[in-house]
Amino acid sequence: MGLKKIAKQGLGLYKDLWRINIESLSSEENIKPLKIVGFVKYFNEGTNGNLERCLKHLSVFCDDLALCDDGSTDNSTEIAKKYTKNIIQLDTDFQREISHKQKLLEFALSLDPDWIVWLDADETFDRIGELGGIRSLCNYGDKNNIDSFSFLYYNLWNGNAHYRVDELWHKLWKPKLWKNTGKLKFDIQDGLHLRQHPLGLKNDRRTNIKTLHYGFSSTEKIIEKYETYKKHGQTGRSLDRLVDDSTLKLKKFSRDWIPISSMKVSVICLIYKSTGYANFVYESFKKYANPKLNSIDFHFIANDPTENLLNYLKENNLPHKLFLNEDADEYYLNRVYRAWNFGGFEADADIIVFVNSDMAFSKNWLENLLKNLREDRIVTCRLVESGKLRSGKYGIEKNFGQTYSEFDDELFQNFVNQVSKPEIKEGGLFMPCAVYKDSFVKSGGYPIGNRTEKNGTITPGDKILFYEKLFPVGIKHYTVFDSLIYHVQEGEMDS
Repeated sequence: MGLKKIAKQGLGLYKDLWRINIESLSSEENIKPLKIVGFVKYFNEGTNGNLERCLKHLSVFCDDLALCDDGSTDNSTEIAKKYTKNIIQLDTDFQREISHKQKLLEFALSLDPDWIVWLDADETFDRIGELGGIRSLCNYGDKNNIDSFSFLYYNLWNGNAHYRVDELWHKLWKPKLWKNTGKLKFDIQDGLHLRQHPLGLKNDRRTNIKTLHYGFSSTEKIIEKYETYKKHGQTGRSLDRLVDDSTLKLKKFSRDWIPISSMKVSVICLIYKSTGYANFVYESFKKYANPKLNSIDFHFIANDPTENLLNYLKENNLPHKLFLNEDADEYYLNRVYRAWNFGGFEADADIIVFVNSDMAFSKNWLENLLKNLREDRIVTCRLVESGKLRSGKYGIEKNFGQTYSEFDDELFQNFVNQVSKPEIKEGGLFMPCAVYKDSFVKSGGYPIGNRTEKNGTITPGDKILFYEKLFPVGIKHYTVFDSLIYHVQEGEMDS
């Protein structure tokens, strides 16, 4: 059967109530401890990759998961068991979908959640939702007597580059975040496409966090849904719209929305001689890395390393790649830029993050940096610098240690809590920075060295990258004010 593509969908479940702009709620994060339980019912979503993506995503911001296997015959439950032991198994019966969801709801409530977040196995929220947004909504809801939040559907269409907007495709709002009011219960009826959220929710708000739906992201998936719905009695326009492309309208799907759990991120750090700084930066990274974001890796670029350092990296199983410059006597800064380019070009990643070995991290530094990354931005952390050298735009000079052995992490973290704020500003310092890898590669990377101008002034190579290579193609430089890093300054040079 030829694919004509879709056309209509969606019912506004609520009136167009006041929308919650999640960016305005960043300060609401972690106001108080709360327990969020993910709610997923699935059937044969393992081999197509949907279930793994969904559960990996939910695990980033949920405290537990409650899952229902509707009689899967593929590897779905094997995948599910990697994420939780809370799985109920029922027989396949599409007509009793709501009855099965009621059983799953009762199971989820037995885990004593404050909030329940529902996704189908072929869905995720967007990047902002994953990196603190959902938890911020829960805190906001508790504070403002709101018991559910609705999210707009973005249906990826026949690939991952576009989403469908014609007819009613881009007008579907669903309440997917439910407060445990003590009155949650499904309106149990037999049939397909019935009310998918429970009774007992009275005060709903819409939010700009997106629901990303992958159920129509390939021709095969569209045909599979068409055949499934037809088999279970669906007819007429509600069925035909799945394969009717007569009104097809698409918009570009932005990779800025893709959750970090669905992407590969490489944090890249140069090192050339100091085992002390290698241990310093790596231990700080591990301490403040979110263990649930296992799509993020860290590796050193051993840049013309000493034998002692290289042995240390190997003996301690520290992730690293070896870079040997063709001219070992070339000016050191040129070799530094060559090594940065090697790390960026060779990274198996969608996003690259450059850091220095004399840097220490803070809680949520990377999540806050990445949730502000856009295709038209290269984003940098705000630096707190030791005072060995004068700082620059947005930098803070405050001494928490001028060597790795002097660094006082507790005092630094307390200071971060005082000065961190959820905003970004254009410009700033140049490291650490996050950028999409393909943007970095297309730019040609760092120039090999600084540039001496006719008047004798020096233009740094990182400034050339940011403002002469990236800016002309529409990529602007921003500093993220709740992503704070401590910079010892000239660490390896002084060690």
